[in-house]
Amino acid sequence: MEGHLFQFAVLLAVLGLAAVVSIALRLPVVPLYIGVGVVLGDLLGPDDMIRFLGSLGVVFLLFSLGLEFSQTSITRDPKRFVRAGSIDFLFNFPVGLFVGLALGWSWIESFCLAGVLYMSSSAVVSKCIVDFGRATRPETETILSIMVFEDLVIAVYLAVLNALITGGPDPTLAGVGLQILKAAAFVLLLLLLARRFQGPFERIISHRSEEAFTLVLFAFILLVASSAIAAGLSEAVGAFLAGLVIGSTRLKERAAHTLLPFQTLFAALFFVSFGMGLELRSMLGVLAPALLLVAIGFGTKVMGGFLAARSTGHPPYQAAVVGLSLVPKGEFSILIAALAASVASPGSNLQALTALYVFVLSIIGPIGMREADRIWALLVPSKPESKPKPKHQGPANEQRPGTNATSAP
Repeated sequence: MEGHLFQFAVLLAVLGLAAVVSIALRLPVVPLYIGVGVVLGDLLGPDDMIRFLGSLGVVFLLFSLGLEFSQTSITRDPKRFVRAGSIDFLFNFPVGLFVGLALGWSWIESFCLAGVLYMSSSAVVSKCIVDFGRATRPETETILSIMVFEDLVIAVYLAVLNALITGGPDPTLAGVGLQILKAAAFVLLLLLLARRFQGPFERIISHRSEEAFTLVLFAFILLVASSAIAAGLSEAVGAFLAGLVIGSTRLKERAAHTLLPFQTLFAALFFVSFGMGLELRSMLGVLAPALLLVAIGFGTKVMGGFLAARSTGHPPYQAAVVGLSLVPKGEFSILIAALAASVASPGSNLQALTALYVFVLSIIGPIGMREADRIWALLVPSKPESKPKPKHQGPANEQRPGTNATSAP
């Protein structure tokens, strides 16, 4: 017991140091957490305790995503919202699917790679918007609306991915359809119960005691997540739905404040756990395809974001900023690779490939956001036609669902 406590204390100290270094360098901390996990995995091997605590990180990440989900970007201008989000999706998701199939991967592995290429990092992008003083710029509204669209897609994507994983290496169309119907039935039942018993539920959970509130909130999240597993879904889908339920009540802000430190801790352990499952040799073995994937992912994200912004009326300079702002990868790409570990063939090295891909783009992405003005000046020497002019505070202050703008990425 004493040895485990000491090891855990050292682990937390190293993670804290990694967070300090990331803040000093103004770079995301996710790749550093994964690096710590890779080193520990080579030294200590698999650790069941860290794996379990890391699984709680998945639950809290998806709960916070559902909790902070906002309909503002949808209801303000639905056509513009759908148009921009669809362009971003079409420029990235099909490309990932095609690349996976071109590598000789199965449909399931290719579907996972498509999600990895498509999803931007909520934590990294929202943090960079605040740190780089872009909160009031006119293109920020479009960046946020595209990321909200991604949140809608990932909710459906996780249900389909779970259906594919549950169906085994060769899922049938009927089996996948059945899993999707089960997911839809579970979602509908939970939302109906939440609407029907919202008043009594709020009275039960909204206890004045922070201790009682925290315990009841934890119990609710884990109960819904475990119910999703019992229904043949993943805990990630259940946690997301639990966040939607709490987010529709007056307890939203209190829940977010209460869970933030736990989310920070368990999310860090999730990334460490993911890294511990990787071998340094396997990562070096996929270095060339990973760099090729980085080039493809960077290009499709920038081009997709640029055209999405242009379609909503932004001038070229602002559209370029939107494209660069969507490049960073992080927690959701790692989550997808972790969920797919049970069906990925050893030859695909999906987890190692994803880790390197995220590592590079989580560093390049923020640098691109920070240096967007200089990059544009190099490409187009003339003065930008729409250098940042504050528009209004409303949408700029709207965070990406599942993020906290004041926390380190």
